[in-house]
Amino acid sequence: MKLAATLLLASASLSAQAQPQPPIVLDGMYTQRTDEMSLELIGNRVCFAPDKAQWGRLPRPAATHDAWFCFSNDAEARRLLRVPPRQEDNCGWQARARIIIDTYQPYLEQGDGNDMARLQSVVKVAQPNAIACE
Repeated sequence: MKLAATLLLASASLSAQAQPQPPIVLDGMYTQRTDEMSLELIGNRVCFAPDKAQWGRLPRPAATHDAWFCFSNDAEARRLLRVPPRQEDNCGWQARARIIIDTYQPYLEQGDGNDMARLQSVVKVAQPNAIACE
């Protein structure tokens, strides 16, 4: 019985991921953090936190935590968002942006992990600000 429920949940998760998603336009803040703790937790990735009023646009279960995700196409996201290269005098970059994503995958497992999305395009992006090291 437990195996059947696990298989059913796995197939539902796969079919949900396989469903084509319409593009989603989001306003918010991208961050690319290079401090030791961030690198340990999420790696050297560019992530995005949509404005709270837009959390409902994301195909994810209602949750008690803030909505944010990292880009599955990280190299392309860096290029499209014009993320500056890493510098020794700061701990990353952040900037406001309006983006379009077309694939969103919520992280539904237990433990550490994060939602992922594919960045389709950037409508606009502000000049990046350096993130000060603490």
